[in-house]
Amino acid sequence: MEKLKPTSNVKQAWVLGLLVVIVSGLFGLIVLPRIGREKSAMEGLTAPDFALEVIHGGDPGNRIRLSDQIGKPVVMDFWASWCKPCREQAPIIDAFAKAHPDDVVTMGINTDDRREDAIAYAKSAGLSYPAVFDEGSKVASTYGVRALPTLVVIDTKGRIFKMHTRVTEREELEKMVADAKSR
Repeated sequence: MEKLKPTSNVKQAWVLGLLVVIVSGLFGLIVLPRIGREKSAMEGLTAPDFALEVIHGGDPGNRIRLSDQIGKPVVMDFWASWCKPCREQAPIIDAFAKAHPDDVVTMGINTDDRREDAIAYAKSAGLSYPAVFDEGSKVASTYGVRALPTLVVIDTKGRIFKMHTRVTEREELEKMVADAKSR
């Protein structure tokens, strides 16, 4: 029986496929680890003030004003109910908030979402920290939030210490807040 020789089109397809795999792998190794680690242009600036409505925790319907929190580090977690990485980060932020009830202000800022979806998710997740609603994503836009989840750490003087886009591990969050306290 005669062996069939691959045609040049089949060879080209294999080479192209291999090239796609190599480029994808390099992207994953080089670019992805850097996403969210670059310094934001907002870091070091005075944090823009806002007053957002509480939708869960605290006193629903009341507003939390950022400027009233100055004196303690503030951790702001920008999230949405539809965001899978945000759902992964929520228990990390919740455990952090429970460990720091008096020395750090922690709040979740729901953005790019429907109010009823935000409320339903915050209740079902059982968040121990206040969740506020960013109507029209105005605060997220002011802070330059381009992806979710985004974590913003404000130092005790009201300056943006760190902006971090992607899921933040607990140890990393503890270090960011400790560094913000010592500034």
